[in-house]
Amino acid sequence: MRRQDIQLLALARQGDGAARCEVGRRYLLGADGFARHVASGLDHLGRVDAAQRPLAARIVAESLALEDLVTLRQEPALAQAAADGSPLAQVKLGVWLCLREGRVDEGVRWIDRAATAGHAGARRAAAALRRPDADDPLAAFLQALTRCGELDGLSVALLAARQAQSQADLRQFVAALRTVLALRPQVDPELAELIAAAVHLAEQRGQPLVGLSAEAIETALEMRCQRGDGDAAHALGRALCGIACGELAPRALAGGQNMRKGVALLLRAADAGRNAAWMHLYRMHGDHRLSVANPQMARFCLEKAAQSGDTEAQRKLGALMLRDAEGLADSEAAIEWLQRAAGKGDAHAAGLLRSLVLPLAGDDAAAEAAIERVRQDDPWVAARMSLARHFGLTKLEALCVDPVDGQRAWGLVVGRNPFITQVRLSAARAIPALHDAALQALQRAVSFYHQAQREAPLLEGDLRRRSRRQRRAFERHGVDESMFFAQASATTLQTLRLGTKWAFHAREPLKSALAA
Repeated sequence: MRRQDIQLLALARQGDGAARCEVGRRYLLGADGFARHVASGLDHLGRVDAAQRPLAARIVAESLALEDLVTLRQEPALAQAAADGSPLAQVKLGVWLCLREGRVDEGVRWIDRAATAGHAGARRAAAALRRPDADDPLAAFLQALTRCGELDGLSVALLAARQAQSQADLRQFVAALRTVLALRPQVDPELAELIAAAVHLAEQRGQPLVGLSAEAIETALEMRCQRGDGDAAHALGRALCGIACGELAPRALAGGQNMRKGVALLLRAADAGRNAAWMHLYRMHGDHRLSVANPQMARFCLEKAAQSGDTEAQRKLGALMLRDAEGLADSEAAIEWLQRAAGKGDAHAAGLLRSLVLPLAGDDAAAEAAIERVRQDDPWVAARMSLARHFGLTKLEALCVDPVDGQRAWGLVVGRNPFITQVRLSAARAIPALHDAALQALQRAVSFYHQAQREAPLLEGDLRRRSRRQRRAFERHGVDESMFFAQASATTLQTLRLGTKWAFHAREPLKSALAA
């Protein structure tokens, strides 16, 4: 560094405003004996007093490229320099207002002010912006300034796109991407990432993508798929299968359908954690009209969707399993899936569960009062009355059910009746809890039986003794049996145990549950 440069730097460090401005300018430009060091330049210019601030702002605005001004958050300095009459600052501010803020009219006024002040690039840029035959006036405007050497139009457009993306400003994001594509039609990895992000944001917002060609979007999504982007695979897979992505029609994202490729991409997306893809795969593989139909794969995808927590999948899987149930284990698994779906408000699943519970007469409040009266002198009978009321048990089931062994997270299993020799009458039955009160009643019964488990055989007795105690308790307290015990024939009970028979009996709600 030369002696005079050292003296200038010393003056700046002593607080001389003019020296600070000059040192700052040299650092920003890397000129006149100073190596370029933007941070040091901004530090010196930021330390000037109020009188020197307009000059400092002008130096910053004219010395740094527009993309550097934005990245370093020097927009206030740019605005001040433009207001103070710097044509170069006016051009930069006009470009940024047009490109990032969407304030085209205001931006054009700044460009016109620079042109009036004699800035040749501004005059050419303003003319390009107003050309009636331009496909993209903003791109032509940036190209004119790029040719003049005033700025790098492509870098500025990319920066505007990234800023709009970070602020989730979809309108400006897409506008900036349109300009980038007009300046450089070929999609590269950086642009592909931005386009894929715009697609994802548009789907989240439920808004269309206006101005981006399907060809560019498909190319970008394809490139992102090759890099393992699950969101891109999910979007492109749906588009190729003819499935809309929110408000985005398939034709807006891809040039045409390709079922096999689309299904492959959906499988990749599902494997990457986009669980919604499993249901799309289920529908594709389950449609016998499509070339990708595969019933076994459809069932697999439905199971994966249900395991991921999809309510529709849980309901449909439960309905299919219940329809095909051949024994208690099948019914239990089906009810568990239906209960999960019903727990999240699925009305169809709740309807199927109701079809498995036998109806009872009477008012719940009156039944609860009767249970409490009986509980005072015979808690064993009261516990069975409560289970019978909440789960729609027959009289024989209520006398034989083992709450401890039959408790499930979703309801109750009435085990095989050891006192009955006829298979149709003694087979086990799975019964879902239709509301929280049923689960609470079951938990109370289990707790009661746990506490007295060792004494239960002596205190409760065999089936005959239980029946006699129950009859006497009902007579003593004036209890109506119809409030607690369902009336059902052996045929009806068999219908509730066997999937094919139940499916015929509940064909309408089953059809609705599978179609919804």
